[in-house]
Amino acid sequence: MRYFKSYLIVLTLVLSIPGYGQLFDQPERKFQEGLSFYKLGRYDMAIQKFGDITSNNANDTYAPLAHYYYALSANKIKKYNDSNLMLRQLLSRYATWPQRDEAYYLIANNYFELKDPRRAFDFLRRIGDARIGKDVQGMKQHYLQDVQDVNLLKTLNTEYPNDRVVATNLVNLIQSKPSNKADLELSDRLTNQYNIGHNAGTSASQPAKKSPQKTTPAYEKRWTKGYYNVAVLFPYRLYDFDLKQRTTSNQFAFDYFEGMLLARQQLKSEGVQINLQAYDLSNEEDKVMEMVNNSYFQQSDLIFGPLYARPFELVVDFANVNNITVVNPLATDSRLLENGKLVYLAHPSIQRQTQEIVSLIKSRGGNPVAAIYYGGNTKDSVMALTYREELLKAGGKVLEMKAIRGGADDMNSQISGFTGQKPNHVVLFSTDSKSGPALMNVLAGRDLQSIPVVAIANSFNFNQRRPSGYGGNLYLLDHDYVDLNKESIKKFQVDYFEKTNTLPSVYSYQGYDQLLFFGRMIGKHSERVKDGIELRRYNDDYLLYGFDYTKSRENSVSSLLTYRDARWIPWEGDR
Repeated sequence: MRYFKSYLIVLTLVLSIPGYGQLFDQPERKFQEGLSFYKLGRYDMAIQKFGDITSNNANDTYAPLAHYYYALSANKIKKYNDSNLMLRQLLSRYATWPQRDEAYYLIANNYFELKDPRRAFDFLRRIGDARIGKDVQGMKQHYLQDVQDVNLLKTLNTEYPNDRVVATNLVNLIQSKPSNKADLELSDRLTNQYNIGHNAGTSASQPAKKSPQKTTPAYEKRWTKGYYNVAVLFPYRLYDFDLKQRTTSNQFAFDYFEGMLLARQQLKSEGVQINLQAYDLSNEEDKVMEMVNNSYFQQSDLIFGPLYARPFELVVDFANVNNITVVNPLATDSRLLENGKLVYLAHPSIQRQTQEIVSLIKSRGGNPVAAIYYGGNTKDSVMALTYREELLKAGGKVLEMKAIRGGADDMNSQISGFTGQKPNHVVLFSTDSKSGPALMNVLAGRDLQSIPVVAIANSFNFNQRRPSGYGGNLYLLDHDYVDLNKESIKKFQVDYFEKTNTLPSVYSYQGYDQLLFFGRMIGKHSERVKDGIELRRYNDDYLLYGFDYTKSRENSVSSLLTYRDARWIPWEGDR
């Protein structure tokens, strides 16, 4: 396991680059494509894009970042020497680059992975940013604790006589195996010098290990106590709560929990007793470490959240040790599943969603030929790039792929006239509710109204225009769709209003369904909960469209909706 985290925030970098709104101009286009591939975990593709920008005559606006993200991508696929070569080139060409400490940190990580701690230390000592100091110490501890070569640690101690992490690990190693008199004397001297106690690796002043290693009771105790503890880790931000405001930026967290409270009542009627424990957790790593040392949290049988990547990773580290199922309620990033075998996504990943669109288009016959359009935020462009990749992989063709802005008049000038070959389907990834109707108007002017159009549901506002006006060729991508005609939805709305005096949001439905499903799974299958979750598709009596983990640990229930009999229903063509 590599001990590495980057301090460069991708979104900040993207927004700080001049002209971000004008994607797909060289070399900006390649950088944005590379960045999207990096965020999706497609590191080989990212390396290709970033590599095109690292030539001697590259644009200096993007070249340093391209060097760095090339090196990051190479690190991710364990090409540590390639990563270091690119970083050395970066440091040589751009001597005043403000994130040099980031490069030193990554080079050190690569050398640790290459089993060369001395070179790693050489680059760590060059880091001048005190904010990285805690993680520098953590990196040293992570790698040195596995070193079994006393002479290597003694050499490091000689070269870095004031480094407590080196001294502590050297003392540990000497004390753990038969040693000669000189080594024992060295151990005593270092113990006195640094006030290292017995089992020095756990001294209070030593940097904490990456994850806590506390364990919960054995299965036979966990699953026979008659109830289940469910931890919900959401950013409630109670310190900033204002009773005078009906809604806040994090209202979704409260709506989600209210839905879970109603699901708990339903589970109780089914004989499954749930104790819900809410933890106010945003993006603070120190709060995670404090929480996992909480005796109540350690008794958790099921965990929902947290929502931010690094806290999620730390919580999963704890859950892995204790065989606890963890659910990410909102994420669409399949890379989160790599953290543990009991991690589940309640939504389908972006890749899964785009694969489903490809299946839809191929089911209509012929070779898929696409026109792809996307809106102005990062997720829109990532989905467009992912769809393009999946379509090409399936043997399809892309006639054009463009960012679109404005109304129908603006789009009319942005979208091709298709005087030659025409697309046999159009895909729109945009959260602007005006973009959908505008695109449909433009397509009608191109005599393309009879081909299928797949769009994100938010690109339309059906409170203003009825979907029947678009015919049967419009498909919507929406894994949060609420069918207000379902009797179970109507009953839930009544129960929710009686309890809260407000109508439920989509997060209320999700909180209800997700606790109901995973609560049923632990109630029925106990320690074999994984087998139960992945046994079959479950649509039963859930408010939305159920759960399907038979293909992977992301919910692969259809996200595509088709309009039939005056209502939107899931498209089931690939099942």
